[in-house]
Amino acid sequence: MKLRDLSTLLLSASLSVPLCAQTSLDVAQYNDAGELQRPANLVEWIQTGASLGSEYSELPFDAAKPGSLGVVQIEPAAYRYFVENGTYADGTMFLLSFYRAEAQSAPQLPGFVQGDMFLQEIHVIDKARFADDSGHAFFTFAAPEVMTSERIAAGNECTACHLEHGAFDGSFTQFYPLMRARLARD
Repeated sequence: MKLRDLSTLLLSASLSVPLCAQTSLDVAQYNDAGELQRPANLVEWIQTGASLGSEYSELPFDAAKPGSLGVVQIEPAAYRYFVENGTYADGTMFLLSFYRAEAQSAPQLPGFVQGDMFLQEIHVIDKARFADDSGHAFFTFAAPEVMTSERIAAGNECTACHLEHGAFDGSFTQFYPLMRARLARD
């Protein structure tokens, strides 16, 4: 069997399992200390949005030095659940990866491309596990070789900002075209 045929078969099988009956996903894994373990399949996650120069800074945007490129992805089972149900299951994970913006790569037209990744954050939505922070928790992975991350303490700025400014259940769906389209159907 060819690899492509096997991939199609596995994807078909995973999509045939109804997610509607589930309210919790079992994909976020934690060690005994409660640290989130870096998921092994991050390259397979679905891109929901991207931004240029959206750092956590009050400095004005400088087009000549735009800062980093941020790419947001969602874990595939969580995305399927969202598409089918219009809400998040407990255990939903978003990944935000920060890349250096590079303008001097060849061949390239004017503009910027993704350079090296320098930081990743995972936002877990789980009303049961993180009830102390309205069901939201954030974990930072400072380098690709970092395999576990402690939760940023409850009551942090990330959660406060997401709950205040996120268009849907503490997530910035206003910046995610695929998810915006799904919410517009309801």
